[in-house]
Amino acid sequence: MKIRYCDALVIGGGLAGLRVAVQTQEKGLNTIVLSLVPVKRSHSAAAQGGMQSSLANTVMGEGDNEDVHFADTVKGSDWGCDQVVARMFVTTAPKATRQLAEWGVPWTRVRKGPREVVINAQRTTIVEKEEAHGLINARDFGGTKKWRTCYTADATGHTMLYGVANRAIRDQAEIHERKELMRLIVEGSRCYGAVVRDQITGEIEAYVAKATCIATGGWGRIYRTTTNAVICEGTGQAAVLETGLATLGNPEAVQFHPTPIVPSGILLTEGCRGDGGVL
Repeated sequence: MKIRYCDALVIGGGLAGLRVAVQTQEKGLNTIVLSLVPVKRSHSAAAQGGMQSSLANTVMGEGDNEDVHFADTVKGSDWGCDQVVARMFVTTAPKATRQLAEWGVPWTRVRKGPREVVINAQRTTIVEKEEAHGLINARDFGGTKKWRTCYTADATGHTMLYGVANRAIRDQAEIHERKELMRLIVEGSRCYGAVVRDQITGEIEAYVAKATCIATGGWGRIYRTTTNAVICEGTGQAAVLETGLATLGNPEAVQFHPTPIVPSGILLTEGCRGDGGVL
């Protein structure tokens, strides 16, 4: 059996996993990313709507800030979220949005002057300020007091994934694709890596690491009706539970979109509703 060694092992090659790899690699840790599919085909690419970030660049986003974003997030979770994590998210989001622009993500930009939008199912005209021209734009998403959803047309996940993947490659993180997680390597109360199966050769391989990050995405495919891709089957969560050393937090908090295409279940972005679509 092949055995590979590294400082940091990231299981999952979507946006979260690749972003971890960028960070660990830049900290000087030899990092390997394992992905079930080619990383640029990860399910992160399916996200269409956008990323919440309180930049307040647009007329409809004026007055937005981290506190307003935080209040929207906590209320949207019905006060069930970890507020420490929510605060960290809203504080980091504007910095991350600008960093992604630096990495090549082509955010849709504000154009000065009048434009037609839909607010509360009514068409209206707003006028963007001249000084905002060229700044990162934002659209409306349900449940927010301000327009703060930054986007790249209808392909936000796709462009973000490519931007972060290219950054990870530039930073020389090793990316090993077509690797299926079988089980975690555990001794006592510590994880030392993972045993995987190469989907091309069928060989069993071991990856031994000082630190292991599981970023395998969601588990929507355990339900009959879902907009998730076929790879979102909870492999990472199952591997963690099998160790007996950890539990899952809020496993019932699975998002179900009300607007899939029948019968395939392919998602129509919730941005359609933000842009005036009515259920």
